[in-house]
Amino acid sequence: ELVMPGESLKPGAIYNSNRFVLVNALRALGCEVRDLGIVPDTLAATRSALRDAASGADLILTSGGVSVGEEDHVKPAVEAEGELNMWQIAMKPGKPLAYGKVRRPDGGTASATAHFIGLPGNPVSSLVTFLLFVKPFLRILQGMTKEHAQAHLRAITLRADFDWPKADKRREFLRVCLNANGGLDLFENQSSAVLTSTVWADGLLDNPAMQTISKGDMVRFIPMASLQQ
Repeated sequence: ELVMPGESLKPGAIYNSNRFVLVNALRALGCEVRDLGIVPDTLAATRSALRDAASGADLILTSGGVSVGEEDHVKPAVEAEGELNMWQIAMKPGKPLAYGKVRRPDGGTASATAHFIGLPGNPVSSLVTFLLFVKPFLRILQGMTKEHAQAHLRAITLRADFDWPKADKRREFLRVCLNANGGLDLFENQSSAVLTSTVWADGLLDNPAMQTISKGDMVRFIPMASLQQ
C-alpha cells in the first residue's frame, strides 16, 4: 500500500514518508545508509531482505510489518534468520517496536550477527521510536557512553494548558507546542498516522501510564530541538 511522493494515491494507500524521514535522520547521525527499498509482503521476500542486509550492516532497521496483521512478516522472518529478543512495549505511539539479531550469511565478519530494530509503520510511531530508542542505540555503537547517548532525552517541567482526561495503560508521548504564556498546547489529532503533528510540535510530552492531565498540571516536556541534536 506504500506509494512514493508524486505518484497518485489510490484508495487504501499511503505515502512512503518513513523512507525519507529515517534515511535523513540516520545520515544526520553520521551513518552510512544502504536503502533496500520496499520489501514485498511475503515471508520469503522478508527473509531474503534480512539476509541481504545482514551481510554488510551493523544495524538493520525496518519500518512496518512488526504488528499482528496477516501480512506482517518481519517478526517470523527475524525469528527464522536469527533471534527476536523483544517485541512490543507499553508505549503510545510505538507499541510494536522490536529488537533482535540477524545471522550474517557469509560468516566473514568480526561479529556473527547484525543488530535488528523493527519500527512501527505509522509515521509518528516510527519517528518517535527512532528518536527515543534507535538514536541512543546508534550513539552507543559509535562509542558514546550511555549518559551522553541519552542526553537528548532530558525533560524539563512545564505547565499543560489543556485537559487530557482519558488515561492510557501505556506511557504516552504527546505532540505539544509552546504557547505565548509559557505553557503547552496539545495538537488536536494525536493519531500516530498524522505526521504533521511532529512538524507543528515543539516537542513531546512524556506522560506516565494511567495518568490524566488537567489544565495547570506540571508535566515533563522533551524539546524537539534536543531530540534533533
